[in-house]
Amino acid sequence: MNHSLLLALSLGLLVTNAAAQLPPNEITAGIGLVDITPVGEVTLAGSPSPKKTSEVKTRLYVRALVLASGGTKAVIVTLDTLKYPVDLTVKARASIEKATGIPAANVIICSSHTHSGPLWPYYPDKLVTPITEAVSKAAHDLTPCTLGMSRGRAEGGAECRRVIKDGHAWNRWQLKPDESDQYPAEGPADPDFDLLAVRSADGKYKAILYNFACHAANNRAPLISADYPGDVELHVQKALGYAVPALFLTGACGDVNPIYSVRRDLFGEKLGGEILHCLERLEPVTKPTLAIEAREFQMPGREHPEFKEAEVARNWPGQLEHYRKAYTSMKAREQPSYLYFITGIRIGPDFAIVTNANELFCSIALGIKKQSPFKHTMTVEQTNGAHGYVPTSKAFENGSYETWFGEHSYLTTQAADIIEKESMKVLNKLRSEDPGR
Repeated sequence: MNHSLLLALSLGLLVTNAAAQLPPNEITAGIGLVDITPVGEVTLAGSPSPKKTSEVKTRLYVRALVLASGGTKAVIVTLDTLKYPVDLTVKARASIEKATGIPAANVIICSSHTHSGPLWPYYPDKLVTPITEAVSKAAHDLTPCTLGMSRGRAEGGAECRRVIKDGHAWNRWQLKPDESDQYPAEGPADPDFDLLAVRSADGKYKAILYNFACHAANNRAPLISADYPGDVELHVQKALGYAVPALFLTGACGDVNPIYSVRRDLFGEKLGGEILHCLERLEPVTKPTLAIEAREFQMPGREHPEFKEAEVARNWPGQLEHYRKAYTSMKAREQPSYLYFITGIRIGPDFAIVTNANELFCSIALGIKKQSPFKHTMTVEQTNGAHGYVPTSKAFENGSYETWFGEHSYLTTQAADIIEKESMKVLNKLRSEDPGR
C-alpha cells in the first residue's frame, strides 16, 4: 500500500472518529477553492454566435464543500462553467475517490451554466485536476461546524422565457421588446429558493449553499463572468465583511431567464439581499446526519428524431443552417440510451438535495418539491452530466428550439416523467432510512 493511500485512509479514520465524538448538533465541514479564471482571450460559450474576450468582470472558481458525519462523507462541487459532460464527470469523480478515499457515488458536480466563460476544452485536462484539487483542499479542511437552513423568495428577477403566440412557443428575445409581454407565459418561474449555511466555531460562516432557478445569463456584455451567482457572492461578502464562498446549485431553469428589462445588477442585489435575510432567520439543523442515495441508469434517447425545418424557419430563420448542422451532427452521434445519474443527499431530518443532468423545465422541479417528504428540497440541474433540455409534454406540443432534436435536445420525450419518478424514489428512500424519524 503506497504512502498517499495510507495517508488518505488515516485522514478518513481521523475524520470518522472526530465525527463520532461531536455534539449532536455539529458536523465536520471543509471548503476548497480553485481559481479557473481564463488568462488571455477566450471564446464565451452559450450562444449560436459566440463572442471572444479577455476582459474579466467576476472571477471563475471551482468550489468544493465536504460534509462528514458518522463515517459518511458527501462532496458538493460547483463549477463556474456552462456545462460539464457525463464522461468527464466520471473521470473527475474517480480522481476524487483516488485522491481522498471518498466514494465517487458520494460526489455531485454542478455547473452554474454561466454563458460568460469557456467550455472545458479550454483547460489543460478539461477541469479534472482543478476539481480534484478543490475537493482535496476541502477534505483537509474539515472542522466542527453547525448547520442552519432557511427558505428565501427573490421576486422580480426571473421569468418564464417562453410565451405562446398564435398557438406556438416563442422565446421572448425572438419578439420585439414591446411585444414580448403581450402574450401568456407557457409555464411558471420559481422565485423561492432553499439555503444551507455552514457556520464555524468562531461564529463566522464557512460556506453558504443555495439553489435558485434561473439561467445564469444576466451578463449580456462580452465579459468573462460567473454571471449573477458571482454578483450574489460579492454582494453577500461585502455585507458580511469577509470572504465566504457562496456555492450556487443551479435550479430547474430550462425555460426561465433573467428579466432583461431590469437593471443588470439588480438581480444580484435582490437575490443576494434575500440570502442575507435568510441568514438572519436560520433554523438549526438538529442531528445533522448524512445519507446518500445514488442512482445510475440508462436514459432512453429521442423517439423518431426529425428536423423541424418549417418550425425553425418560422421561429429562428437566421439560425436555420445552424440548427440543420446541429441536427445532422447529433443524428450521427445518436445513441439508443445515455448514461444518467440522479443523486440524493439528506442532511439532517428536514433537508435534502436531489440532482439531475439536464436543463430541466421549471414546472417539473416544482412538482418534485411539492411531493418531497422533506421540509427543504433543493432540485439541482446540470449535475453529474449535461444531457440538454428536458421540456414538459406541453412544451413539446408548443415547439421552439428547446424541443428540437440536436446537441441540446436528444433525450426521450418521456424524460421529464422519468426524472420526476426517479427523484421521488430517491427522496422517499432517504426519508425512510432516516434514523431520527
